[in-house]
Amino acid sequence: MLQPIIEIAKIVVFASLRKGLVVSALLIMFPLLLGAWLFEASNTGFQTGFLIDAGTGLMSLLSIITLCVLSFEHLFWKVDQQTPWFYFSRLKSRTSFLIGKYLGINFVLCLELIVFALLLSLIIFVTTRSMVLLPFKIAFIIWLEYSLLLSIFTLLSTFLSKLMSVGMMLPIFFISYSIPYLKSLMPNWFGEIILSLLPNSNLFEFAIENNEISYLILILLYSIFMSSFYITLAGLVLRHKDL
Repeated sequence: MLQPIIEIAKIVVFASLRKGLVVSALLIMFPLLLGAWLFEASNTGFQTGFLIDAGTGLMSLLSIITLCVLSFEHLFWKVDQQTPWFYFSRLKSRTSFLIGKYLGINFVLCLELIVFALLLSLIIFVTTRSMVLLPFKIAFIIWLEYSLLLSIFTLLSTFLSKLMSVGMMLPIFFISYSIPYLKSLMPNWFGEIILSLLPNSNLFEFAIENNEISYLILILLYSIFMSSFYITLAGLVLRHKDL
């Protein structure tokens, strides 16, 4: 079962690298980071705060764009082009197909964030002559959060069109940042269960400010658990879907 998953993931990764997706994102990010660096360096006393904030915003923006581009290309084509038969005829489980796609997109996203963090750290190092690891921590947290969002996108792709999936992702994204407020409006146990099944992006935001390793481990386990939950649901939907 593992070999087909790896092969499908490799198809996604190599297709993305051939099209230069990571390089294109890097070429977009570099001049923007350079502009932030020039703005910071022009002020009296170079501070890394603005540069890190700008880099964090760019990493988040370009990562969500990458996630959407890869999802549109590799999650939805199986329905649009009627091409899953080649894979399904060789897979014992349709869930393997989704897991392979999910892992492939996730790997490309991880690679892109590592490159972004390296670039940001290099710019800071050239200027201050000190190695800052905060960009790597931020990239790791962004990757965990978007991995969770990708699993939801994977679930939506099994029964919705591209446009409908994006339309559903937008409210889910905003709701994920409003979980504490919504819990105060739904104090009963049913509301707690429903909100617990939705992603809580506030946990990832807090992780950036929290320096405890134990909290990062908890966030990692939370992302893995929730992503596995959504991928499992996606597999159940796809298993009963008439293709």
